[in-house]
Amino acid sequence: MTIDIHAHTVPSDFITALGAEVPTAAPTLVRRDGSWWLEYPGGRVSGPIPAGMFEVEARLADMDAAGIDLQALSVPPPHFMYRLDDQAAAAAAHLHNDAMIAMARQHPDRFVVLGHLPMQSEQAALDELQRLIAIDEVVGLELGTNVAGNNLGDAQYASIWQAIDASGLAVVLHPGADVAGMDRMHDHFIHNFVGNPTDSTIAAASLLFQGVLSRNTALRVALLHGGGFLPYQIGRFDHGWSVRPESRVHLDVAPSSLLHRFWFDSLTHDDLSLRFLHDRVGDDRLVLGSDYPFDMADADPAGSLRRALADRPEAVRKALDDNPRELLTRRPGG
Repeated sequence: MTIDIHAHTVPSDFITALGAEVPTAAPTLVRRDGSWWLEYPGGRVSGPIPAGMFEVEARLADMDAAGIDLQALSVPPPHFMYRLDDQAAAAAAHLHNDAMIAMARQHPDRFVVLGHLPMQSEQAALDELQRLIAIDEVVGLELGTNVAGNNLGDAQYASIWQAIDASGLAVVLHPGADVAGMDRMHDHFIHNFVGNPTDSTIAAASLLFQGVLSRNTALRVALLHGGGFLPYQIGRFDHGWSVRPESRVHLDVAPSSLLHRFWFDSLTHDDLSLRFLHDRVGDDRLVLGSDYPFDMADADPAGSLRRALADRPEAVRKALDDNPRELLTRRPGG
C-alpha cells in the first residue's frame, strides 16, 4: 500500500457549512482562467487548485493516477484560522474535522483523518481533542508550526501537549500564514520557498529546547517539506546546546538524541536532498508526502521517492507503507 500523509482538502459541504456558521472566515469558490480558486473575506486568494480539493470523485481519480492508495486528509494552511476569536475558531475546526471524517467514512479504504485543533483556546483545543479521540477515522492531528506567531513550545500550550501525548495521536506540523520573516518575503512567493521550511525548523527547535518532547515521552511529530532545515542543521543544534547554558534549561540531552521522535516527509523536490534526508534519519523515519492538491505539490511523489532511492528498495518500501502506517497508529503515553 502507498500512503500519503500530506494531503489537504476543503470539502464543498464544509464551505457551505462554514459560510452559514462563520461567514467572516468562509471562502468563496471561484472559477477563473480555467482553474479553481478560493477567495477569503480578508482578501487572501488560494490557488490555482484542482477540483480534487473539494470534489471527492476528482480526488480519487487523481490519487489513482498518482498510485496513492490512502491519504491522510488535513486542513490546508488558510484554514488553521488561529486569529479567529475562540468561539469561531472552535466552530471552524469542528466543521472541517467533521467534513473530513465524513469523507473517510464514505471511503474508508482511501481516507483517514488528521484532525485540527483551535490552538488559540486551551479549553476549545482540549474539548475538540477529546471529541476526536473517540472517532476511529481520526488517526492523528495536523497543527500549524506556530499559533498566530506564538511558538509551539510556549507554556500556554503545555496542557494541550500533555493531552495529545496521552492520546497517542501523532502530530503533523504544517507551516501556516504567519511564517517567520514574512515581512521580508512578500515578493516572488519566497514566503513559501523559504518561509515554510524555516517555520518548520523553528517549530522543531521550540519543541526540543522548550522541553515539550522531553516531558511528553510518547509524543511523535512529523515535519513536512523534508523536515525544513532540521536534518541539515541538527549538528548546529547539538553544538549550541553544548556551549550555551540557556539551551540546556529545559533540555538535558543533546538535541540529536531526540531526532528519532520526528518523522520527515519526502517532499524535497530534489533527488540529492532526499538521499541526504534518508542518510540522516534512516529507514524508519521517512514517509511519503505529496502536498496534494497545491501547485507546490509533487504530482508523482511515489515515483520521485523510487527514483531518488532506487538503490535502497527497503527504504522505499518502508516510506510508502510501514512508516506512515506506524506514524498513523495511536501510541498512548503512560
